[in-house]
Amino acid sequence: MIMNFNLKLFKSTLCILSVLIASFAHAETIELLQKNASVAYEKMMEAKQTAESLAKDTTFAEKKLASAKQKMMEAEREAETAKRKSEQAKIAMEQAINRWKQASDTLANEWGTSEVK
Repeated sequence: MIMNFNLKLFKSTLCILSVLIASFAHAETIELLQKNASVAYEKMMEAKQTAESLAKDTTFAEKKLASAKQKMMEAEREAETAKRKSEQAKIAMEQAINRWKQASDTLANEWGTSEVK
């Protein structure tokens, strides 16, 4: 009977130890999972901040590009206007030269005619 009692006590102790070891292993597993989840959360938050920062940079760059395009269009219009005015001024200059030549020729002819008389 004592032998039976010792055997039962041994089996009970073994069972309790098994439960404790399993519980301890399970607790370690949960702790490791918590640490992994915490690290993953930190990385997720870093990635979120990076994504938000880059989204702001993208928006700023797009606005800067739009502004540059607008300035380029204005510069192209100004260049076209300047080119048109330059061509008009060249035509006006050629016309003025032609009028001056005609006036000079007319004057020379008048001088020549007046000297002959």
